Amino acid sequence: MQVNVNAWLIFLISSVLISGVAFFACTVLSRIASPKRCTVYVLLTVFMGIILGFISARFFFLLFRISGILKEGVGGYLFSLKPSDLSYYGGLAGVILAVFLVSKWMRIPVKEGLNAFAFPFALLAALIRFAEYWLGYLGTGGMEILFPGDLDGLMLPFPFALTEVFSDDYAECYLAIFMLEGILSLRVAIFALQKRKDSLCFTRTLFYLCLFQIVCESMRDISLRWLFVRYEQALCWLVAEGVLIFYGIASSKEKKWNFGAAVIGLIVLGLTVAEEYMLDGKLLADWSFPRGLIYVFMTAGLAEMMVAEHFSRKKLLNNYS
Repeated sequence: MQVNVNAWLIFLISSVLISGVAFFACTVLSRIASPKRCTVYVLLTVFMGIILGFISARFFFLLFRISGILKEGVGGYLFSLKPSDLSYYGGLAGVILAVFLVSKWMRIPVKEGLNAFAFPFALLAALIRFAEYWLGYLGTGGMEILFPGDLDGLMLPFPFALTEVFSDDYAECYLAIFMLEGILSLRVAIFALQKRKDSLCFTRTLFYLCLFQIVCESMRDISLRWLFVRYEQALCWLVAEGVLIFYGIASSKEKKWNFGAAVIGLIVLGLTVAEEYMLDGKLLADWSFPRGLIYVFMTAGLAEMMVAEHFSRKKLLNNYS
C-alpha cells in the first residue's frame, strides 16, 4: 500500500474547509452572533485551529514517544513532518483549544461556541480518519482480529479492508480500521446534529467520539504504546471518564450524588486493561481465546458506559429542572 502524502494533504485541507462551512452554518443557526460576526469567528477559528492543531499534534506525539526519542535522538523527531509523527487526538485537542480561545477573545459564550462546533468537530474527526486511506498501513489492523485460524486466500473488499498485491499468486489483506473509525465518527456527527439544542451537546459528542475510539484504537496494528498500554486509547478513556465525573460533580452542587456512572467507568477501565493484557498474549497464554471474542467483551463494557452516560445526564438535568 503506497503512501501518498500529497493526496492526504489535499483531502485534509478539503476536510478543514468542509468543516469550516458546517461550523459557519451551525453558528448562524444557533444565533450566537450576527452573520457578519459569525464569519469572522469561523475564519479566526479555522486559522487558529490549523496552527494549534498542528502544534498540539506534534506535542502529543513527542510526549507519547518521549522515552524512545530520548534514546534515538531528539533531532530526528523534532523537525519531522511525516504524517505518522502526528497525534490524531492531539490535533483534535488543538482545534478545541482554538474554539475556546477565539470564543474568549470575541466574547462569545464558550459553551454556545462549543455546542455549535459539535457537529463540525465530529465531521472533521471522521474526515481526518478517512484521509488515512493515503497513509499506507497506518490505519489498518490484522485480519486475525475477526477471522482466527488459516487466513490464506481470505480477501475482503474496500471499505472493509485494504489489499496489497505483490504478485499474481500472492497478496495480503488488512482490515481498514480507519474506515470503521470514520464511519463511527460520522454517526456521532449525526447524533450531534440531532442534539444541537442540547445544552450538553459538545460534551456528549466528545464523550461518544472518545468512547468508540477506545476499541478501535485497540484494533490498530500501528499505535503509540508502552508494553501493552496504548497511550491514545488511555487518553480516550480519560476524556470519557472525565465527562462522567463532570456529571457527578455538577449534580453534587444540588447535594444529589450522581457518581454511579463514573464508578461504572472505573470498572470498565479495569476490564479493558485486562482485555488488552490478554490481547498482548501475557494473560491466559495457554488458552486459545479468540481475539474477536475479547473485542466483543470490550465493546460490551463500553456499551455499559453509554447506558451509564445516558442515565447520568438524565439525572443531572432532572436535578436542575
